[in-house]
Amino acid sequence: MSQNIWKNLKYKNVAVLLAVVLLFILIVAASCSDNESDGKVNVVSTVANQQKPEDVQSGDMLPKNSAFVEVVNNDTLYSGNLILVNKDHQYAYKDQEPEGLTSMYEYSTNKKGKMIFALTDSSVSVSQNFAVALKNMITDFYKQTKNNTLMLKSGYRTVSEQKELYDADTESTGAASVKYNKEGYSESHTGLSIDLGINTDGYPAYKGTGDFKWITDNAAKYGIITRYTKDKQSITNIESEPWHLRFVGIPHAEIMVEKGLCLEEYEDFLKGYSYDKPLMYTASNNIKYGIYYIKAEKEKTNIQIPLNENDEQYSYELSGNNTDGFIITVNLGEDPESVAAQTSAVSAAASMTEAAVNNSTQPTQATSAGNSDTVITAATTTPSSVV
Repeated sequence: MSQNIWKNLKYKNVAVLLAVVLLFILIVAASCSDNESDGKVNVVSTVANQQKPEDVQSGDMLPKNSAFVEVVNNDTLYSGNLILVNKDHQYAYKDQEPEGLTSMYEYSTNKKGKMIFALTDSSVSVSQNFAVALKNMITDFYKQTKNNTLMLKSGYRTVSEQKELYDADTESTGAASVKYNKEGYSESHTGLSIDLGINTDGYPAYKGTGDFKWITDNAAKYGIITRYTKDKQSITNIESEPWHLRFVGIPHAEIMVEKGLCLEEYEDFLKGYSYDKPLMYTASNNIKYGIYYIKAEKEKTNIQIPLNENDEQYSYELSGNNTDGFIITVNLGEDPESVAAQTSAVSAAASMTEAAVNNSTQPTQATSAGNSDTVITAATTTPSSVV
């Protein structure tokens, strides 16, 4: 009997030992499987790293293939669509008339000679890119509303004109003006801003309401922002001015509106982006942009610009911020995903319209007014390469 007990214990020990060995084998196998899996991931990663960045659909990087452009700080740091001019930052070229200053009078009528907006006088002028953007925006506004009472009151101002306005307001209130910055510290010297009014009886103040809400809602698509808003007064130190528009360009206006940033905040926001970590943004025009900041060096600064697969520079805009660095906006071309989404949406809308017409008991034929105005396309507001 003792022999049987011994045999049973012997068999149990063998079974336990076999179970332990089997468990060990399973653990080793699982570990090997994990290592093989990791190896595959590493291989894929290695292959991806060997690809050109523009071929990797990451959506958050610029091509590593690039070239450097040297710029003289004094020539570029204080100019461009994104310069910040306020009570703390004087405009370096305050005593010079901006290059390309364009009178808005030539754009005030359409091809048929119909006035689409008014001006206080024919001297109201802004920078050329801003003039084109304003023309596009107001033309589209008129098409939508048939309202031609919009009035352009004030664009570029000289230092002496700004001083008169500042001194008059300061004298009338008995305190430093919160309507105007001092001469030399006004962005009106840059040709990048304009004041709006309404050309009706009594010339009421422009509030951006009624028909004009269309401008408030759509200006960013043309690279234009409302510069001074009530919620940002503590930052801009200027009271709410819905009539004061500022040109910053595409896509910056859309980003600012989307994120609720005034220009002062936006300048600081962009300092968080570099060439290696750019801000990637697809605008409403379906163009994808890469945006980054480069701090100015002592006298000259090397600006890194991406190259395409043909070793050619992408189209880009270089703007100083009027303080300490440069903002580079690279035009990467049409975003295929955005274009596809827009095409799909248009097709869906067309299908719904066709279905509605087919289901109608009394279909009517759509007619068109056939507007023959020649409109400068929005694409022309995107600056070409600036060196």
